[in-house]
Parts: sequence; C-alpha cells; structure tokens
Amino acid sequence: MSALPTYIDRYPAKMVASLAEKLVSRYTATCTELLDPFCGSAAILAAGQQRGIPVAGIDINPYAVLLSKVKLQGFDLELARHLCSCLTRRANFLREAPPIDWRAKDYWFTAGTIQKYEKLNLAARELGLSRNREGRAVLLAYALSIRRCSRADQRSPKPFISKQAIKCRKGLYFDPTREIPALLEKLGKLYGVPKRLGARVFCADLRSPKIPVKMSVSVSHIMTSPPYINAQDYFRNFKLELHLLEGLLPFETSDLKYRFIGTERGELLRGIKDETVQSHRAMLPQLKEMESTHPWHAAIVHRYLADMSCAFDSMKALLKKNGVLVVVCGDNLVGGYRIATWKLLNALLQRRGFVQFDQFGDEIECRNVPPQRKGHKGLIKREVVSAFLNSK
Repeated sequence: MSALPTYIDRYPAKMVASLAEKLVSRYTATCTELLDPFCGSAAILAAGQQRGIPVAGIDINPYAVLLSKVKLQGFDLELARHLCSCLTRRANFLREAPPIDWRAKDYWFTAGTIQKYEKLNLAARELGLSRNREGRAVLLAYALSIRRCSRADQRSPKPFISKQAIKCRKGLYFDPTREIPALLEKLGKLYGVPKRLGARVFCADLRSPKIPVKMSVSVSHIMTSPPYINAQDYFRNFKLELHLLEGLLPFETSDLKYRFIGTERGELLRGIKDETVQSHRAMLPQLKEMESTHPWHAAIVHRYLADMSCAFDSMKALLKKNGVLVVVCGDNLVGGYRIATWKLLNALLQRRGFVQFDQFGDEIECRNVPPQRKGHKGLIKREVVSAFLNSK
C-alpha cells in the first residue's frame, strides 16, 4: 500500500505497515484471534485482517479507537455522504450552539472557526453519528478537519504554532463545513467498502481489571507496540481533536489527560509503593542517580514501569495458555539518560512467567518527525521485536 497523506493518517510514532505485515507473517501461523491492546492507528490489526484473521483492538485514546474502527470496519460511502450533508446543513442552519468548554480554544482557532465547530458539535450529537459505521466515518472526517482548520503548524504530529504557521495561517478563516466533505471523500477511497470480517475495537484503560470481562473470551495471539517512556505525550498530540470530540464520543477530556501511559502529567508517584520503587531501582540501577539529578524524569520512569506492569497483568489474563505475545519497543532518552526500554519491558514479562522464544531488531527508516526546534528529544532509531509464550 502506498503511503497515505500525513493529514489523513497522522498518528505519533505509528508502526510502519511493512513491519506490521512482517510480524503477522512471522508469528500468526496458528492464530485464531489477534489482539492489539495498544492498537493506535491499527497497523497490526489491518495486517492481520488482510490475512483473514479475526482481530480485536484496545486503546485508551478515543481518537485512536475511532480511526481504527473506520479503517477495519469500512463504511458505505453513499450513506456517509448523506449523513455528512445532513451534518453540514444542520450546522450552517443553527444560529447558535453551546460553547465548547475549553479555555485555550481561541488560541488555536479563529472566532469564526470555533463557532462553526460548536454548531457542528451540536448537530453531530443530534444525529448520533457514533452509533454506526457511516456516522463514525463522518466523525473521523470531522476529527481530521480540526488540525487543518486550526492555527497549528501542519507539518508536525504534535500541534504547535510555529513562525511559519504564524506567517501562513494567522488571521485566516478556515471553514470546517467545507473541509469535512472533502476529507470524507478521501476516506471513502481508502475505506469506503463495508467489511464482512468486522473488527472489535474497545476504548478502555488496559490497567483496569474489567478488561478481560469486556473482551469476554481469551485470544491466541497478542501483538503490540506499547507506549514509550515520555517519548510522546499522547494527550498533547491529540488535544485539539479530543477537546472538540468531547460529547460526541464517551469520554471526558479532564480525566483522560492524566491517564495515558508514559505521561509526564499529574501526581506521578501517587499510589506507587516503596517496594515497587525498590524493584524498579533493581531493574534500572541508574534510576537512583536520576532521582537525585532529575527527580521529575525519574518519577516519569517509575510511573511508566508501574503502569506497564498493570498492563501486562491484563494481557496475561487475556491470553490463552501457550498463547503468543509479541512486543515491539526501542529505547528512550529521558533526562539525558539513555534507557533500553525494551529490556525493562522484557524483564517485566519474564517476571510474569512469559518465556521468550524469538527476538530481532528493526531499523526505523521512514518515521515522520516534527520540524527541528529547541528542546526536541532524541529520536528513536531502532526497535526490538521480542516474542514470548504465555507458559503459565
């Protein structure tokens, strides 16, 4: 498949299709259902679906779940066009709508643009777009229009207002009611056919003990690329979309912003026991030094390891005995310290009785990165694929 335009398939640190296809080809000979519990932009699930494997995904990010559902379930383009027309007509007809409750909205959007989004938001709720495939396709076109109608730099996966953006976009009015139908047409060329082999995709926190109940049955294979330690602030990457999708999908932005694994937000050490901290220091000896020199960064690492431990407990509960777990991860630069994140994750898995049977490295050649600017973090150049059996 040829590369998609960045604004159609924008997702931070997403897995390239060639690696996803390689993993599915290498490890799924006996697969009866493939689960990606950090499904993101659905690269792994799409590769599995192309081979006729039943697939399921979980992600805490409502935008990721919306994107994955549209990709994997498809939609009827004619019906979606009709819904889109109803949406834009209704929004243009409305004289006023409840304001979007976000203090920063006037920084990112002109007054005319944000007023139009408020009308679109009300019209979308009236139409109940999240209830079916065609409505979700229109919602995805709505979500994709948000960055394009903002003042943000269009080159970066992380929204910021650069000198170039100020020069090219300041004071311009962008009309989302014109942008959304055009984006729907592009989505229609990619995904505009309903698919028989529908995927199950859930918006959920993998640290929750309710995850196995929600899935209802265990799976034979789990394949995923977990979040990195502070490599991407996933909330910041999607804050424009999430604030304008609130009320259209079942989530609250104020709660979600602190729950992404790998975050730098909130009370990072809250709820982490002293024995857990000691265990992390044993796994990563440089942590003790980090606690003295870079205490905030050390807290990020402690939070990440505690969260990934909970996530791996859920994965173990979801995976059949002797099922296959494949994890893709690289290393990180945190507070000036190079951390082999993949080694830490492998150690957490081995503590839970997973037995490694394969491993190889994969060089990252074509990952899109933000424009160079002050404070830009180290780029992940190489990832490690580790495969395990759930032996206990």
